[in-house]
Amino acid sequence: MTPRPLIMLHHAGGSAAVFERLAEALPDGILPLPLELPGRGRRWREAPVTTIEDAVGDLERAVAGLRGEIAVFGHSVGAYLGLCLAARLAESGGARCSTLFVSANAGPVSAELPCAGSLSLTTDEEILAIAERSGGTISPQIRAHPVLRERTAALLRADFSLGDSFLRERRATTVGAGLVVCCGTEDVFTDAQLDSWRHSTTGATEVTPRLPGGHFYLEQPAQAAALAGVVTRTLLGSADRTP
Repeated sequence: MTPRPLIMLHHAGGSAAVFERLAEALPDGILPLPLELPGRGRRWREAPVTTIEDAVGDLERAVAGLRGEIAVFGHSVGAYLGLCLAARLAESGGARCSTLFVSANAGPVSAELPCAGSLSLTTDEEILAIAERSGGTISPQIRAHPVLRERTAALLRADFSLGDSFLRERRATTVGAGLVVCCGTEDVFTDAQLDSWRHSTTGATEVTPRLPGGHFYLEQPAQAAALAGVVTRTLLGSADRTP
């Protein structure tokens, strides 16, 4: 059996490293394909994209070689990117996203803008505060280091701009893929916000029981294993199926 591709889209200010434990816990029947946007991880030398259209265009080019059914796992702002990527693929007739896993974010219809004004006018401290209100954490080491603080704030500002443009322009995006909603017990999102994801698909929606932890629950070994079980049962029909 050919492994099912699983596109992985990371959180604001982060990189594909957030998926390391989850990818390791998946069986051979699922092929994890973590992607990174310009300015993140291995693409750190590239200028960050700041609009949802530019981001989805970049992701679409990255998956252009795939055919048949795929799944997408989007964490935090990656959930919105995943929704738009699935919709774009449906329009273009390329690979078909049959299952979209959305993690650690509110359904678009219930989500709030990162800030009322322009993100380009926010200070670094304001951007870091927005990240913490959204469930993220900023380490004391980053806050204390001027260069790291400035770079972290710049990446977060770019990623929050992606979320902002999505909510202003593509909030009503819907797909036909089945949606599986995942979140940590200590994250800031309410059950109603998670349940509202059902408005983003014409297919089925499953809100899974919350896993212990906060916004980055999937980085914990036990939670990564449990999440891999959810992904495996959804895509392969059992928690331990192999090719």
